[in-house]
Amino acid sequence: MAPSATSHLSPDDAAVAVRTFPRRFRAVLARPDDDEPVDADELARRVGPDGRSAADHLLAADGVLTLLGRALEQVRADADPVLHPRLGDLDGAWWDDPHTPLGGLLDQLDATAGATADRIDAIANDEWVRPVRIAELDGPREPIELLREAVDVTARHLRAAERTVAAVR
Repeated sequence: MAPSATSHLSPDDAAVAVRTFPRRFRAVLARPDDDEPVDADELARRVGPDGRSAADHLLAADGVLTLLGRALEQVRADADPVLHPRLGDLDGAWWDDPHTPLGGLLDQLDATAGATADRIDAIANDEWVRPVRIAELDGPREPIELLREAVDVTARHLRAAERTVAAVR
């Protein structure tokens, strides 16, 4: 298996990537298209070939970054943190769509990404390699692994949202 694009990502670079996700999702989901008279919110909720809408991918990206932010807070605060079990399968984690308007979802991602990036910045260098546990999983993980995986999964949701919007236009 080839290493992911984030396998050597530093925490500083990850924080930059996390801060860019809201702008990048906005570019995909909220950009006007003169040839398409469809409302951006309606377009974002059309189901694509993967069985998910672009809004579903946006919600999943926000959920991944929320879980990461909470985990990093625990890493900073707890001597022996046990992290949320969804961190064991970020690719398989999905969140229900509360039918929040697209603008609200994008604003939510903006707030989540900013708070998560701030938490990344607050982690001391030695904390990134300290073993932590994920509930319901065997064996320890390092926070740097969780960070890299979360950035990678969020980027995949962004690409999936792009593909979905292109397919449903």
